[in-house]
Amino acid sequence: MTAPPASRAVVGDEVAPQTARKTVVISGASGLVGGHLARALAARGDRPQGYSRDPSRLSAPIEQGFSWDPQQGPPPPESFEAADAIVHLAGETVQGRWTAAKKQRIKDSRVVGTRNLVAGLKGAKRRPKVLICASAIGYYGDRGEQALTEQDSPGDDFLAEVCQAWEREAQAAEALGVRVVRLRLGLVLAREGGALKEMLLPAKLGAGGPLGGGKQWWSWIHHRDLSRLILWALDQDEVSGPLNATAPNPVRQREFADQLGALLGRPSFLPAPRFALELTLGEFSTELLSSKRVLPAAARAAGFRFEFPDLRAALRDLL
Repeated sequence: MTAPPASRAVVGDEVAPQTARKTVVISGASGLVGGHLARALAARGDRPQGYSRDPSRLSAPIEQGFSWDPQQGPPPPESFEAADAIVHLAGETVQGRWTAAKKQRIKDSRVVGTRNLVAGLKGAKRRPKVLICASAIGYYGDRGEQALTEQDSPGDDFLAEVCQAWEREAQAAEALGVRVVRLRLGLVLAREGGALKEMLLPAKLGAGGPLGGGKQWWSWIHHRDLSRLILWALDQDEVSGPLNATAPNPVRQREFADQLGALLGRPSFLPAPRFALELTLGEFSTELLSSKRVLPAAARAAGFRFEFPDLRAALRDLL
């Protein structure tokens, strides 16, 4: 049987040879980020596989699905047999009113799920070389004007504590000889889902103005750059530890609203006062109002180049 031709991975304007196909198992493969990642893997000739509570929900380009409920125990051992890498993205969405039950689901889906994944790795006869585990810029908490890199200390609010516990569980795989990358996700921009989809209707109605004054920093990333960053982290053997998955130019929320409104041809002056957000959304409003000026220092220092470093170009591409 003839070996498949080498595919080529694009990083910035450079084209790097991808000499061997990788088998990559994705948790959260049916989600927004997982779906884009699976397509990016397949496009360069890799073999995307996926975990799901219901593998029948997984469709092309996922080549094989494995049944796994992250809260109930480790993944099936056969899922590791051919895996070169695991990308762990599964977790309860943080959007929605944070009841006590919702907060427990947010925490357990990340902390317990990652603990069970690493337990599966510990018992595997053959282990993947790398685990890329999602985390979030919620790690840093509300930091005002401070420019944040991977070297900065964590915050002390609910999501910061969840992210710290989440990352500790992932780091346990390092003792098994697995390279671990902790991907601190910013606001992922995609037209078909996530935060941008939620913003589009109010913006089209002229109600997409500043939230609580709009001075807070929002750190974002185009979904295509996020997929490229994950592929790059899979390929770069020297990359490990925390990696901020944010574009290099965060913006204030007011600027985000202005640019979105301008592209849609709608005004963006109608504000949402802080008290109204707190009344409507409860504790979740703190995530919309907190300021996180996060920079991708580690990725840029290691040579990664963004296709969409600026918000205007990213929104224009998506809209």
